[in-house]
Amino acid sequence: MRLNGVYVPLALLVKATGVFAGTGCNADNCARAVTGTRRGDGFEATAKADCSRFMTKTVTGNAVTVTSTVTITVAPNPPAVTIVKRDAAIPSYASACSGTSRYSSACSCWGITANTITVHPTSVVTATVTVTQAPGATYTPPVPSSYDGCVFNPSDTGDFDLLDPNSALPIIKSGDLAKVVEEVKDPWVPVRYKTVKPASAANGVYDLQLVAAGAPQYVAIYKSGKVGFVTTSSNGQTYVGDGDDKYVTSVFSFTCKGRLTAGIVGGSQFHFSVTDDQRVVATPGGAGKANNNKRDIPVPEGFYVIPSDIPAAPPGQRCPNGQTAVSNGLSPSANGCGAKDGIKVPDLSFGECCNDHDICFGTCSEQFSPCNKKFLGCMVTSCARFAPVPKLFLACNGAAATYYLAVQFFGKDAFAAATKELCDCKCDDKTKTACGDKCVDTSSDPENCGSCYFHCPSGSCTNGACSFNSCTGSSCGAFGPCGPGGSCVCASITGGKGFCVNGQTPCQGLADCGTSADCPLGSVCAVGTCCSRNVCITTDSCGGFQQRQKRGWLNATIGEPTRWVNDF
Repeated sequence: MRLNGVYVPLALLVKATGVFAGTGCNADNCARAVTGTRRGDGFEATAKADCSRFMTKTVTGNAVTVTSTVTITVAPNPPAVTIVKRDAAIPSYASACSGTSRYSSACSCWGITANTITVHPTSVVTATVTVTQAPGATYTPPVPSSYDGCVFNPSDTGDFDLLDPNSALPIIKSGDLAKVVEEVKDPWVPVRYKTVKPASAANGVYDLQLVAAGAPQYVAIYKSGKVGFVTTSSNGQTYVGDGDDKYVTSVFSFTCKGRLTAGIVGGSQFHFSVTDDQRVVATPGGAGKANNNKRDIPVPEGFYVIPSDIPAAPPGQRCPNGQTAVSNGLSPSANGCGAKDGIKVPDLSFGECCNDHDICFGTCSEQFSPCNKKFLGCMVTSCARFAPVPKLFLACNGAAATYYLAVQFFGKDAFAAATKELCDCKCDDKTKTACGDKCVDTSSDPENCGSCYFHCPSGSCTNGACSFNSCTGSSCGAFGPCGPGGSCVCASITGGKGFCVNGQTPCQGLADCGTSADCPLGSVCAVGTCCSRNVCITTDSCGGFQQRQKRGWLNATIGEPTRWVNDF
């Protein structure tokens, strides 16, 4: 950005250089008029001062310029030396002096000689300082394209808890301050919040209102960084209130992962932290901005939002509809607890529960949501051991809730990865094959002919082999060419279609057939061949099976009868 001009005044620098005149002292009437003592000591002092002024010439030298800049140095071109003062006039009492040379001679009788003072004047430079600086990050509410499948939808009217991710304890109202709960009494009464959409708030920005009887209590962020409660909404992002420490309430937004963030749209994001006395404070600025107190514990991702009624999560499926997952023979393993896919969870160990959850995800007969519910039940049971210590019991259950939300809403990728590694999807209809998300008949599907994704250019698939709608009705000795040509001929097959096959394939070893259904998948039943019977032929037969000989009897083939050849 461009800053205002900076004026750099310099002290006046004066350098005196003596220049002696070439004339001497002449004791004449001029000298007596100037240096005579008859007028008294006072006159002598005045006359000497007049001589000094007359004999001293003042000129202006080059300007001394000192410029202090960051990126641009501006230095003016220094002017040539010029005389800035006229020579002093000869005093009236020296009328006996016929000119300047005679007066100079008289002054030299006192030892006052010609002198030149060069003055280097003050140089004031206006320095334009240009600072190249990357633009600061501006806050944009983290609004997803849709809240479907997210932990919390702020446009709904549901209540929710706010948890400190470092302690897994709730944020409560203590006096007029927002604090992490310090003392937990049994029974615990949850502190709940709800969203309110101010008329002047930007898209995705809300007020947070405490769910309580009496006048509304809104969560407010003050200019001082304090986070507290007020009875009047700012109804927008302009600071309001009496006194110097004004506040704003319409600053809160929600991520899909269930994190509470805050900021001024187009301005700074607020970064939360918790002080050593459990107060919540908010600091505006970049992510790297230091806290006011080094002992404050930062909350970089925002506070956890725990809905009082957890919405239905998108179902996680092992296999597409019509397919069932079966084990591929590999055994599942456990990885313990930890963050998954960027979902951070409190550092409170549920080791056994996490291991059981990993095994459940890797067991092909188990399903996504039931695994997660078993996981939650295990954690709640584990927390029961902390019941005698209410604060720890509350924190344990808060952590369990965050773990459950993490796996329920964002564990689908881990579930799918376990399925891919440990399970095979089989079609419920045993006559079909699972090709991706479809169950297909590979014996007749031209897009999956004989195997998944094998495409028949002819658009016709017979018993898992690509067939043709042409060249039907051909017989021994009259088969036409097909495919790459050469020995490949188009034979007739049952069902009234044709099939491209190597005409040199020996009949010996080919299975008899009545229809193509009698042949293995990928083979068809050829009719009218020179084998004198219907035989099963395969898609990979074109090209021949036997090594060429120099001469000999050729057995009957599909295309030709038995015969003698002298040269192959």
